[in-house]
Amino acid sequence: MSVTLTQLRYLVAVARHGSVTGAAKMLNVSQPSISVAIDAVEKNFGQKLFVRQRGSGVSPTSFG
Repeated sequence: MSVTLTQLRYLVAVARHGSVTGAAKMLNVSQPSISVAIDAVEKNFGQKLFVRQRGSGVSPTSFG
Protein backbone atom coordinates (compact mmCIF):
# COMPACT_ATOMS: atom_id res chain seq x y z
CA MET A 1 0.00 0.00 0.00
CA SER A 2 1.31 3.46 -0.82
CA VAL A 3 0.92 6.60 1.25
CA THR A 4 -1.56 9.10 -0.14
CA LEU A 5 -1.13 12.85 -0.37
CA THR A 6 -3.99 13.29 2.10
CA GLN A 7 -2.27 11.03 4.62
CA LEU A 8 0.94 13.04 4.23
CA ARG A 9 -0.96 16.30 4.77
CA TYR A 10 -2.45 14.88 7.96
CA LEU A 11 0.93 13.67 9.23
CA VAL A 12 2.58 17.03 8.61
CA ALA A 13 -0.29 18.87 10.32
CA VAL A 14 -0.09 16.62 13.39
CA ALA A 15 3.68 17.08 13.60
CA ARG A 16 3.35 20.87 13.31
CA HIS A 17 0.55 21.19 15.85
CA GLY A 18 1.72 18.50 18.23
CA SER A 19 -1.81 17.20 18.51
CA VAL A 20 -4.45 15.43 16.49
CA THR A 21 -7.04 17.93 17.72
CA GLY A 22 -5.07 20.94 16.48
CA ALA A 23 -4.43 19.29 13.14
CA ALA A 24 -8.09 18.37 12.74
CA LYS A 25 -9.18 21.93 13.44
CA MET A 26 -6.64 23.37 11.01
CA LEU A 27 -7.61 20.96 8.23
CA ASN A 28 -11.34 21.10 9.05
CA VAL A 29 -11.65 17.32 9.33
CA SER A 30 -12.62 15.02 12.17
CA GLN A 31 -10.12 13.72 14.71
CA PRO A 32 -10.97 10.10 13.86
CA SER A 33 -10.15 10.75 10.19
CA ILE A 34 -6.67 11.85 11.14
CA SER A 35 -6.18 8.99 13.60
CA VAL A 36 -7.25 6.43 10.99
CA ALA A 37 -4.84 7.94 8.45
CA ILE A 38 -1.93 7.87 10.91
CA ASP A 39 -2.71 4.28 11.88
CA ALA A 40 -2.78 3.25 8.21
CA VAL A 41 0.61 4.83 7.51
CA GLU A 42 2.10 3.29 10.65
CA LYS A 43 0.84 -0.14 9.59
CA ASN A 44 2.20 0.43 6.09
CA PHE A 45 5.71 1.13 7.41
CA GLY A 46 5.49 -1.23 10.37
CA GLN A 47 6.70 1.57 12.64
CA LYS A 48 5.11 4.04 15.03
CA LEU A 49 5.40 7.62 13.76
CA PHE A 50 4.17 9.39 16.89
CA VAL A 51 4.22 8.84 20.62
CA ARG A 52 0.71 9.58 21.87
CA GLN A 53 0.48 11.10 25.33
CA ARG A 54 -2.98 11.70 26.74
CA GLY A 55 -3.40 15.31 27.64
CA SER A 56 0.00 16.23 26.22
CA GLY A 57 -0.57 15.64 22.52
CA VAL A 58 1.83 13.74 20.32
CA SER A 59 5.51 13.89 19.48
CA PRO A 60 7.31 12.24 16.56
CA THR A 61 9.33 9.10 17.12
CA SER A 62 12.84 8.83 15.69
CA PHE A 63 11.27 7.08 12.69
CA GLY A 64 8.52 9.70 12.38
